Amino acid sequence: PQKRVLHLSQRAATPGEASALAIGPGDLVCAYHGLSLADAQPVAVFESLFPLSRLAGISAALEQTSSVTGALRAVGVLDYTRASTRLTATRATATQALHLQLAEGDPLLRSSGVNVAEDGQPVEYGRTWFAGDRVTLTLDGG
Repeated sequence: PQKRVLHLSQRAATPGEASALAIGPGDLVCAYHGLSLADAQPVAVFESLFPLSRLAGISAALEQTSSVTGALRAVGVLDYTRASTRLTATRATATQALHLQLAEGDPLLRSSGVNVAEDGQPVEYGRTWFAGDRVTLTLDGG
């Protein structure tokens, strides 16, 4: 597996993003856009958002490493857990299709999730669009 950084920026959170991150609408987030590959073939595009009010220095940390876990460690988040995940089906936009080497409108599996630090505060809101014909989702009961 590999990750390729497509774009890293700071912008205002939308109301939905702010709600997921427990920050105010319009508060600044670090937006990390990337491409995931397996065996050199693109399998997913993703966007991870980090609240800048809570994670000073996350942008610089992400510039140093493409690892979210490593970047979070660098800004003091030593451990985090997944608080929620939502899966939906969608169709590829023109940009997603270009990155994933698909046709516009091809099926994608979209995952949205929130990761929280040990104190329960959200540290990441992520969305990933998987190429529908290149992934298998397996859920085991536990």
